[in-house]
Order: sequence, then structure tokens, then C-alpha cells
Amino acid sequence: ELIAAELCYTLRPLVYLTSLGLCRSKSWIPYLLALGLDVYSLRGLSQISHPTDRQANELSRRKYESALYLFRSPFYDQITEQRLMSAVDFVSRIPVLGHLTDGVADYLPSWQKVF
Repeated sequence: ELIAAELCYTLRPLVYLTSLGLCRSKSWIPYLLALGLDVYSLRGLSQISHPTDRQANELSRRKYESALYLFRSPFYDQITEQRLMSAVDFVSRIPVLGHLTDGVADYLPSWQKVF
């Protein structure tokens, strides 16, 4: 199962780009396919009973990368963006913390384009 999980992780970019080319631009299909392959890969890697340090680091890195799905379209466009902007707006009204969010609202659309 580990080999299948690694194969899914390796093929994920190809599957994503192919499905992105075949589907309309705002389709959930490429997003869900890539997410499904990542989840399967993570599940397979998590089943190693005694991972080496390298394997544990790779698992940790992949889990972090999975969190970035919150910033990928169409999930970001339809779910994350509104909630994140509301949180930034709320924090900007707090006197001390407000200065920390000054550029965040302007920077978020550019950051989202990266993902």
C-alpha cells in the first residue's frame, strides 16, 4: 500500500493539470482529485509503524502542504476568502493587533494566486 500511496503522490500534479485542462476553470473536479490523491498518500504514509526520521519529516511536510488546500481555488474563492477577510477585519479593529493586519488584506489575493 505504501507504493500505491507514493505513486498517487507522484502522479498528483499530472492528474491535477490534466483534469484542469479538461474541466472548466472554476470546476471542483481537479481540486477534489488532487485532494483525494493527497489524502490517500498521507494515509498510506501514516501507516508506517516505525518511521525513520526522514519518513516522519516527509509526513510532517505533506501534512503542512495539505493545509494549503484552504488557499486553492475553488475552495478559497467560495469558502476561505470570506471567512479570512472577516477575521482580518475583526482583528484590524483591535488597537494593538490592528497594525499587524494593515497589509494582509491587500496581500491575500496575490498569495492566493500562487496556490
